[in-house]
Amino acid sequence: MLTRLPVAVLAAVLALSVLAPGTAAAVALPVAVVGAVVGIPHGAADHLVPWWWSGGRQAPRRTLALVTAGYAAVAAAAAAALLLLPTPALAAALVLSAVHFGRGEVVAWAERAGRPVPGPATDLLPCAAHGLAVVGLLLWVDPATTDPWVRALSPGIADAALASRTPGLLLVAVTVAAATAWLLARGRVRDAGELLLVAAVFAVAPPLAAFGAYFGLWHAVRHTGRLLDLARPAGGGPGWGPAVRRLARAGALPSAVALAAVAALWQLGDVAGLQAQVSVLLALTFPHAAVVWALDRRG
Repeated sequence: MLTRLPVAVLAAVLALSVLAPGTAAAVALPVAVVGAVVGIPHGAADHLVPWWWSGGRQAPRRTLALVTAGYAAVAAAAAAALLLLPTPALAAALVLSAVHFGRGEVVAWAERAGRPVPGPATDLLPCAAHGLAVVGLLLWVDPATTDPWVRALSPGIADAALASRTPGLLLVAVTVAAATAWLLARGRVRDAGELLLVAAVFAVAPPLAAFGAYFGLWHAVRHTGRLLDLARPAGGGPGWGPAVRRLARAGALPSAVALAAVAALWQLGDVAGLQAQVSVLLALTFPHAAVVWALDRRG
């Protein structure tokens, strides 16, 4: 499911964008909202991940409270930086997001193939290609659509994105082509196919639809698969039911809080509400990426 569902969703978005571009444009905003809502819970159990990977069944309350408070403090600091220092903060968030998405993909590929989790300097080319395909194409393919959203967060980044559009698109194309050739030379046909699918969706589909589908039903689904492995009781057991229930219990309250915040932000209106949601997602990316980095180190 962790391979079939994401591939099927992005293939459907690509087909709709090619065969019925007007319909794809009409549903882009709802798809973006649904993707944000569906994707938020994939980080809801971050506060328990250190105990799960060490085999612990329950975290000490005091230590868990400190970890949770630290996680919230980092997210709050990132949110404040996006408000007070929008240009450097947004630039850092975009770079971090590209690295996070790229790393998430090469790690998912490795775990699917039974290889060890790649180190920071391993699979660097496909990691960069995947991150650029998502974040770079989101910025550069359709500036008429994305510029107002970016400009509302940082006029400086919006101007830089417009000025760098042509070399940026060339960089994405060259990097994706080189990474695809690199993967095919190593017999990793499925990995190459998935990289090309992601790049095609972000190149052809409306940007909001592409990111909503990717974030909610590709990236979040694959990360949830890693969490299910961690949440599974020691020694395995019959089926995945216990891991699913454990993950659901752990993520229920944080997910409810996050989704309530999203619902409240949506009252600002369609455009302003989604812009606020983007700011929240970017702020949460900082502590979430730190947890995933630690998980990769553990792997």
